[in-house]
Amino acid sequence: MEIKAIYLLLLIFSAFVISVIVVPQVIKVILGKKIFDVPGGRKIHKNLTPSMGGVGVFMSFIILAMLTVHDSSLFSSQYYYCSLIILFFTGLRDDLIPVRSIHKFLIQIMAATIISGFANIRLISLYSFDFLYPGLLPEWLSFFLTIFVIVAFTNAYNLIDGIDGLAGSISILILGVLTFWFGLNGFYEYSFLCGIMLGSISGFLYYNWSPAKIFMGDTGSLIIGFFCVTMLISFMNLNENSDYKIENSVLFFLSLFIYPAFDILRVFYIRLKRKRSPFSPDKLHIHLILKRIGMKHNEITSVIFISSFIWLSVFFLLNYLMVYELAIFSAFCCYCIGLNIYLSRKVNFFKKNKENYDVSKILKQKILINRK
Repeated sequence: MEIKAIYLLLLIFSAFVISVIVVPQVIKVILGKKIFDVPGGRKIHKNLTPSMGGVGVFMSFIILAMLTVHDSSLFSSQYYYCSLIILFFTGLRDDLIPVRSIHKFLIQIMAATIISGFANIRLISLYSFDFLYPGLLPEWLSFFLTIFVIVAFTNAYNLIDGIDGLAGSISILILGVLTFWFGLNGFYEYSFLCGIMLGSISGFLYYNWSPAKIFMGDTGSLIIGFFCVTMLISFMNLNENSDYKIENSVLFFLSLFIYPAFDILRVFYIRLKRKRSPFSPDKLHIHLILKRIGMKHNEITSVIFISSFIWLSVFFLLNYLMVYELAIFSAFCCYCIGLNIYLSRKVNFFKKNKENYDVSKILKQKILINRK
């Protein structure tokens, strides 16, 4: 156990060092080729900034992972790495030359199909929500549910990559918890994988913290989102027979992914309420709203990270006290609804003040003109 823990720490540190070394080289290449993320439209940064920071994350991860984590009774490495490589090149192409959304969806479905069909990473029941459907799911339903969850949560994570350091910070929270849990229960292949990804993202985050020297881009957000959700599905299956079982496993899944999940559901609801396509582009994401009302990038990232950590702590407390899962789910919903009400009031207050400021400015200009 102690040797495995030391080995895990060495892997995390090695991934961090490789990432810290590789990312500046990526920045140099991008600056040399003048490949920038151009400001404008829905993008809120003001300067020409290199994208494709995910190259550094992926390179440090894939090198160490392929050298240290191989096929076992629990893990099919060749299919898993194949899926990540497919998504990496999709993200790389999208950062260089935009790929149509439908094509990205199809490629994500293909990657999820490989994982579900060949890598033995699949949702086989409703777990702690089995009161809705006891026992194992039919194979066809298990297959399609897994693909849906992987694609949905991968895109939910992809959409939060809009503020310096935010996507990286959220993934560090998710992977930090999973690395510890897998290691504690003796599932070392998964612990090593999560630890390597954790170290790789930490090295990238050093350059992505506000003011960012480089953005993650789809090159990084696609593979990290995919990695996090597939590791969470693996947790769901391994948790059933683990020494330190988490009883409310479905809510644990949602609690770790609380910000991406809540943000995308909130945005979809508002778009549908306004009779628009749920996939139409806009600036309704929470981090973009907080930026519009005057918060800085590092403040937004810190607030969202701390809020996510607080909810996760509340979940563990309620789980430890053996509170019934529906009661925790109700608390989860109340937390999300309360946060949405708070945001709505903040936005309305900001709009009202802005309108008053604009009217006051116009009146002052008229008075000056009359005096002249």
